[in-house]
Amino acid sequence: MKIWLKYLIATIVGVAAGLVIPTGDGAMLDSIALIAMNLSRYALIPLVFFSTAIAAFELYEEKRLFRVLSWTVVYSLASIAALALIGLAGAFIIAPGRIPLSTDTASKVESLPKLFEVLALVFPGNVMATLFSSEYLVPAAMLAIILGIAFAFDKAATKPAVTFFDSLSRIGWQINSFIVELLPLPLIAVSMARAASMARTQRLGIYKQLFITIGIETLVVLIILLPLALFALDRKKNPFKTLFGLTAPAMAALVSGHAYIPAGVAAKHLKESLGVRRRAGAVSLPFALAFGKAGSAMVTATALIAILNSYSNLGLGSSTVLWILGAVPLTALALGASPGTGPIVALAALCVSYGRGFESGYMVLLPAALPLALIAAFVDIIVSSCIVSVVASRNGYQQTKDARHFI
Repeated sequence: MKIWLKYLIATIVGVAAGLVIPTGDGAMLDSIALIAMNLSRYALIPLVFFSTAIAAFELYEEKRLFRVLSWTVVYSLASIAALALIGLAGAFIIAPGRIPLSTDTASKVESLPKLFEVLALVFPGNVMATLFSSEYLVPAAMLAIILGIAFAFDKAATKPAVTFFDSLSRIGWQINSFIVELLPLPLIAVSMARAASMARTQRLGIYKQLFITIGIETLVVLIILLPLALFALDRKKNPFKTLFGLTAPAMAALVSGHAYIPAGVAAKHLKESLGVRRRAGAVSLPFALAFGKAGSAMVTATALIAILNSYSNLGLGSSTVLWILGAVPLTALALGASPGTGPIVALAALCVSYGRGFESGYMVLLPAALPLALIAAFVDIIVSSCIVSVVASRNGYQQTKDARHFI
């Protein structure tokens, strides 16, 4: 059975159970879901660290390391800017409508990491600390790249280390493959918890127009804009075949709303379905996941317009629109350092930054935080994986595979 079909069945079973089985306040179910999500990314940091080091060494030897890295970052930043614009345009064209103001003043969300806090994570005082953080892949990936470059300085001296890292990379891959095959069971628990949580949210219906707006934007991106971009960048491949190959990681993201839950699934499908070689995929994927928060940017832009319009009937001036176009991509980038959060954290930071009495404006969307996070993660993983595929293809590190042989 194809992996995406297993995930689909698991999701349907979990959602049905979450809507039918009484769960009380959901505390126990949420705890089980948390354990399930931890299991889903259990081997991610070791896999990224050892695979990226070997991949960086191989790319450095071929003088393509910085080319692969730079194009990954460029495409990621471009995707954030483009989808932030789509989110802004969709909010004005479709108009999500006014949302009734909330009287909740107690609920808070965690703070968005500051720039210097992110840099401190990437370059800590103790370099080994980068291996003990499961909340941000870039620190481990950066250390791995530095090691990969160092492996090339004296091949005779570093050969044992290269062999050791290559062996652990392959072991990590086997563990990750086992987790990917096992993931339908955790997905049942996660989808059950998500369905039960949304069923308990009484005010969710007032966001219907907002969800419709974001849903239309998502369809436009996935059916029209992203295929056109993929075709423009590589005219030899069918873009819809690429998107089909990413069905399983997209479903894992849609159920979990976490940036790293589908990461291992994406790595496996990029290699075994889309033919991306390790040396390109292992280097590109951590940075595409961190910087390619295009879905988060789109959802945040639309939701921010809905917040501002809910508080005022005066409309938005050109200066506010330009500020949104600049601020939303920056906050989306910061979300890369906080993979377990969603657009609501970015909205809280934007409301505070915008000021003018809107500091608590994000609270009107607190009941919708979970579905917004699910949609954002869904688009994020698709765009990030497409970036990895494009970078690999344009650098000659991708083999064409028939869709019937996709895992």
